[in-house]
Amino acid sequence: MRKFIYSILILLVAVIVGDWAMGRWLRHIYEHTHCDEIGRLNYISDSVTADIVVLGSSRALHHYVPSTITDSTGLSCYNCGFENEGIVFHYALLRQLQQRYRPRLVVYELTYDYDIQYLSWRPANLKHIHAMGELQCRDSILHSVDPWERVKMLSRIYPYNSMAFAALASREPTTYDSAFVDNGYIPQFKHMQLDPDWQFHPQKWDDQIDTLKVSYLKKMITENAGHLLIVVSPRYLSPEDNIYGMVQQLCNEHGVPFVCMVSDPVISRDISLWEDDGHLNHTGALMFTRAIVPHIKKVLTENNKQ
Repeated sequence: MRKFIYSILILLVAVIVGDWAMGRWLRHIYEHTHCDEIGRLNYISDSVTADIVVLGSSRALHHYVPSTITDSTGLSCYNCGFENEGIVFHYALLRQLQQRYRPRLVVYELTYDYDIQYLSWRPANLKHIHAMGELQCRDSILHSVDPWERVKMLSRIYPYNSMAFAALASREPTTYDSAFVDNGYIPQFKHMQLDPDWQFHPQKWDDQIDTLKVSYLKKMITENAGHLLIVVSPRYLSPEDNIYGMVQQLCNEHGVPFVCMVSDPVISRDISLWEDDGHLNHTGALMFTRAIVPHIKKVLTENNKQ
């Protein structure tokens, strides 16, 4: 019996030591990755010090041109948009940035399905929060999404296991890196071609409010009032500007400006400006960025008066 217990203890120690060693190695690989998606997140987390930062999903990534914002405001700007990520991730990313410095203005591109709607939340998107080792509130964020995360995070391997292959594969520069030339903005150059039978199908919003997402939207608004602008950029032929009443109310309560351009009468109706029905091409992004700059300048001016 004693031999059995000793064997179990030795095995347990071996597992713990192996987990610690492998986790430390994976973290080293992750932190020294400078390509692709992981490299982008590392750069944002460790190096961005812009006066103005843009956060949000792929619609932020492809719609805001930092050089245009800088030319108009005289302030540095970096686009921190991230594909397939919503408010929980971007709240965590902003908190991580703020541990190093506080941007003068945060522009948040709100995407309804990623930031409010229930069905689009996928726990797999926690993978990028797992790897935020320096984020002081990381564990509380993870626990709010899934209470089991506290147990899972006892493993040193777990934070990196879903990205281990990507980190190991991203050792050489790729064409993705050339997209960093304009401070994080990723331009798109295709033009949408509509199928003759294409129709706009608005999503069903009723009874699909994700209270977790809304709670983090409230956190972002309350914690950054005075230095935050929330925007909904255009969608192609979208009639959905009436679904943002809750967001407008939240912003009004905390003095945060909210600009909804989802149904902009020019941009949303000009097919030549679109890559697909949710993303502008570079020409459209330039037009939209010029349109949003006055709102950015207004917030900056009001901040200077305070």
